[in-house]
Amino acid sequence: MEISGISSPTVSQVSRQKTGDAVGASALDKTMDVEVAAEAELINSVANPAQEVPSEKLPLSLGRNINVTA
Repeated sequence: MEISGISSPTVSQVSRQKTGDAVGASALDKTMDVEVAAEAELINSVANPAQEVPSEKLPLSLGRNINVTA
């Protein structure tokens, strides 16, 4: 009795599943890398407090009043 013909579709299916899992994991890794790069770019785009204009160089009226009736 030959069993190679019987187990071949099962082995093929398992092999395809493993390949699909590997491709899915690779795609997830690439997506994570893209997200990390986007987050780093977003963080770097935020103004650095050290680069802001010192308060003594701003007009005296700026930032002292809040309009609460708008």
